[in-house]
Amino acid sequence: MFQFLSQPFAVRLVCTDDTGGKPSSAAHIVRSSCPSLYRKQGTHMLPTPYLFSGWLQTIFLAQCARKRDKLSDITYDRELLALPDGGQASLDWYPQRPQCVSAKESAASPLDLAASAPVAIIIPGACGSSREYSMRCLARALCHRRRIRAVVLNHRGCSNTPVTTPRLHSADFTADLHAAIAYIQQIAPNSAISAVGFSIGANILTKYAGEQSHACPLAAAVAISCPFDVPTAFKHASRPHPINSLVFQPAFCVAARSYANKHRPAIQAGSANCDFAAINRAKSMHELDALLIAPVSGFSTCDEYYREASSAKLVPKIAIPYLAISSSDDPLFPLKSIPIDDIRANPWTALALVSHGGHLAFFTGLWPRFWYIDPVLEFLAATL
Repeated sequence: MFQFLSQPFAVRLVCTDDTGGKPSSAAHIVRSSCPSLYRKQGTHMLPTPYLFSGWLQTIFLAQCARKRDKLSDITYDRELLALPDGGQASLDWYPQRPQCVSAKESAASPLDLAASAPVAIIIPGACGSSREYSMRCLARALCHRRRIRAVVLNHRGCSNTPVTTPRLHSADFTADLHAAIAYIQQIAPNSAISAVGFSIGANILTKYAGEQSHACPLAAAVAISCPFDVPTAFKHASRPHPINSLVFQPAFCVAARSYANKHRPAIQAGSANCDFAAINRAKSMHELDALLIAPVSGFSTCDEYYREASSAKLVPKIAIPYLAISSSDDPLFPLKSIPIDDIRANPWTALALVSHGGHLAFFTGLWPRFWYIDPVLEFLAATL
């Protein structure tokens, strides 16, 4: 009876069955080390009972963005990262950056990690930051449960990070992630590095892993609610829908307009001729991408930007253990934007697909908690 009732909540695992016996293949890692994703009797993601749809999950996530509880109450150690083009990103470390660790400190508290402890880079979505509840929960879980040092890469202009050049963060731009990884390799040469990306951050991570292919320095990557096929995903995200039109699009536009106006002097110092009057009238994500992100990123049209930003075409080139976690009821990025056949064909990649997780939410339990944290910890721990 339970098996019949639980079928709609089963985790669908997409990966190749032909791993060539490689212990580093994503399929082998998931099947041998990720019990939250693979057991012979099946695995399930049971959503919080009163968050039974993608929109409910997603809206609840937005409402608890600044929530603090025992799962998320942390204090970051911040440093600014100077980027090659003169821009800046910020790195929020938990519990602290490697340079702050000494032998004396390592013995002082269970929070202190050795200088050689593994590092996991967390990459937020568009206009996201380390302050979000989901970022803090994951950072704390990485440290307390797996002894992995967490560092959130805050995009240019986000989370009080200065914008010092006209270049803004965007879905196509992997150079800042590249610079952050190089910096971490420099200050923590004995630490294995992995990364977890959320939404647009997941797209940047996926694109980076594909661009680097066999030269990728990451030990593993996890992409949560990745858009993959950006033209398809972003068209769906801007579609007419009562909740989309009345809740998501207005909220996104308020955040994006605030971001643009805050950094207006730096943006106007560049060659892109951005119409701020039109930007402040924009009512959709597509309009803002066309008026701001595409021209600032050097694209002549929004469609050109979306095509270049797509990470789907690079999935076949990924050559590190890679796990995507998505939901079929994601109200922003549809199932058809996920390159399922390419993920199945590449022995390095796997997809865990659930039925009721919304966009970035994946709440489970009567008192909602993030279901994806266990799969992330299991997958990363198996590769570090």
